[in-house]
Amino acid sequence: MTNQPLRFPPALWAVGLALAVGALPAKANEFALAVSPPRFELAAKTGETVRAVAELSNRSDVPAELTFTTAEWDLTADGGVVLTEALKPGSCRPWVAIERRQTSLPGRTSLRYRFEVTPPPETPPTECRFAIVIAGGDNNVAPAENVKFPVSGQIALIVYVAVGDVKPVLKIVNADVVTIGGVQTPVVMVENTGTAHGRLSAFLSGTDAAGVRREFSPSTLPILPGETRMIALNPDDGEELLEAGDTAQSKAKEPIVFPVTIAGEMDDSTNSFKFEGVFEPDVQE
Repeated sequence: MTNQPLRFPPALWAVGLALAVGALPAKANEFALAVSPPRFELAAKTGETVRAVAELSNRSDVPAELTFTTAEWDLTADGGVVLTEALKPGSCRPWVAIERRQTSLPGRTSLRYRFEVTPPPETPPTECRFAIVIAGGDNNVAPAENVKFPVSGQIALIVYVAVGDVKPVLKIVNADVVTIGGVQTPVVMVENTGTAHGRLSAFLSGTDAAGVRREFSPSTLPILPGETRMIALNPDDGEELLEAGDTAQSKAKEPIVFPVTIAGEMDDSTNSFKFEGVFEPDVQE
């Protein structure tokens, strides 16, 4: 890695994840690496070592020459990933030991890759966060979580280690409608005043102004300690409140007609609570 931050836009991240989930077959001349699991969320005691193993699979017919380094990582406001090699103040990367710095992985084979983290004695409660960057071929392609690229590139294996009693404290501080990818989307602003990252999960439903019933799922982006992050409530396919001659399928994927009231059960990684909100775009003058 160079000392310049590597940025991975959220649009490309989404494409990469789609490729990984789809498990597309690799052609004979392609570099195609899959890493599982997509991330590690570990817990450790001070002065003790926690170990973990990732599985790397070369789905190409040709050998993959791989190098391994650790890196700092952050999320941008729009959910992109930024990796940097330089140590941050208070970084926990000095606690990390990785199995090897480079290896050759033959085609159509897998490798179990080990790493360990040892928080020093007397370490105060903290959440250790770092990435293990796996590079092969052309190193100019930016990294992402658990992505199988059908080209040369890099993958960042994201690791969280909870040291001591740390936990997220999430609070919804605002609800809005914003345009994401050209589509008006309900969102909530989530503040994390805790000491560890958190994610929202939910069973939400609502009916829009056109009478279409929909289920909504919050984005799975992590909310890191000390930050406020916009979390999209993504609509699933809807069910039409039928009128004469209409079918449920005819409008299920049409844009939401605002306002829409969304309600249900939210989970903030530590607690469950009821949620209800009315989402309506601001009137443009």
